[in-house]
Amino acid sequence: MLEGKAILVVEDEPMIAMMLEDLLGDLGCRIVGPAANLVDATELIERGPCDAAIVDLNLNGTMAHPLIETLVGQGVPVIVASGYGGDASGLPQGCRMVAKPYAMHEVEAALNDCFAA
Repeated sequence: MLEGKAILVVEDEPMIAMMLEDLLGDLGCRIVGPAANLVDATELIERGPCDAAIVDLNLNGTMAHPLIETLVGQGVPVIVASGYGGDASGLPQGCRMVAKPYAMHEVEAALNDCFAA
């Protein structure tokens, strides 16, 4: 179900972004990005569509809510990542949450949920 899906990765920590890219590659996904900030992520979105996005909620102290709202408004399923725990309060309806550090089974389940809807 995930083979060839274009997944936008928005993550400000390079090592974590590389780990997520490897994880997504193992699942057969095509990686868009990664983007480390809202400006870079917006540019990637403008270049072409993605099938889903995994977005770190806090990008070097900047909350990613505007980007998440833009993606949801375009009909792109969003998985919100946070190392702080917590919930999806304040996020658009339908966003899925995953905890960092990423676990393959959690990312895979969240992506499968995105495409099953």
